[in-house]
Amino acid sequence: MRYLVYGAGAVGGYLGGCLALAGEPVVFLGRPDTKRSLKAHGLRLTGDRTAGVLPAPETVESVDRVLEGSLPDVILLTIKAYDLPSAVEDLTQFAPLTPAIVCVLNGIGAEALLADHVGHDNVIAASLTSAVHVTEPGTVRVERRRGLGLAAGHPMSRKIFAEMDRAGVNPRLYQDADRMKWSKLLTNIVANATSAILGWTPGAVFRHRAVARLELESLREAIRVMRGLGLAPLNLPGVPVALLEPGIALPSLLVRPALGRFVASGRGRKPPSLHFDIGRRKSEVGWLNGAVVAWGARLGIPTPANNILTETMSELVMGEVDPSIFHSRPEALLTRAAAAGVPGVRYNAASGREAGGNHTVGSHSRV
Repeated sequence: MRYLVYGAGAVGGYLGGCLALAGEPVVFLGRPDTKRSLKAHGLRLTGDRTAGVLPAPETVESVDRVLEGSLPDVILLTIKAYDLPSAVEDLTQFAPLTPAIVCVLNGIGAEALLADHVGHDNVIAASLTSAVHVTEPGTVRVERRRGLGLAAGHPMSRKIFAEMDRAGVNPRLYQDADRMKWSKLLTNIVANATSAILGWTPGAVFRHRAVARLELESLREAIRVMRGLGLAPLNLPGVPVALLEPGIALPSLLVRPALGRFVASGRGRKPPSLHFDIGRRKSEVGWLNGAVVAWGARLGIPTPANNILTETMSELVMGEVDPSIFHSRPEALLTRAAAAGVPGVRYNAASGREAGGNHTVGSHSRV
């Protein structure tokens, strides 16, 4: 089938690159600087069980150029969730011949928004569990190759599955798309907003007793909301998400190091995604922790931990507060959390000693 990769960043470069290397016709749609980069450097995939080079991948800068040629059979939507509203305007131009759109966005709500504009029958939910990032122009590194969750039930799902399988993406079909997306959300929120707010590595978050309590409570809230929706965590390709629910019920002394290892093994050397959103005026936090808050409100389930993380992160993203107020200052975040009524969260100076040593993100730079 013909594929259009809408969003030629790390995720789009990885999925589109794998398909193209397997012989599938792929066109990448990206910003002008992305097109220039791919033209100058090509696309190189490297890392965990992944290697290949596309010297001259086909790229375009606009949907208009795509509409002038052969239409794709499948669109891989691989942008950040906050860019979806503008992308929807492009995608509606394909009507009435809208291709199947595989939505590989993080968080909750993207598929519903997309379906409102292009039709429910044209949307296939997906969740990538492989950890990928761009190391330099034209190079996508796979830190952990795991796989791709793909919603079953669409007429194109099995064909996409087969081609992704031949491309080495390690896809898996899921009958319950909502359960798949919420399970992926659990992996996305672990030590993400907290780490970004404090400027700490995820490991430092779980070494600090009081901060870890806040983190664990945010996960418990998310699972309560899932249960309120009639959903239970399930395992995703290469990620035992179903273990989170019984795991966070264990004593903190046991679960903290286990979750630290879980995050380290999941992201490899990638910093948590929200780190890059500070001061940028746009962030996926609203689609992640914010989605827990929104659905909790609908269901009557309190979510104070996710609410304080969403509010604090949003203020930092919009430049409403100085990042130095929270950078390596857990007491500032914990004071807010305690005032918001997060169960069991309080701050005392002694608990800060547990973080210890080099624990800022700067001490774990990407390579």
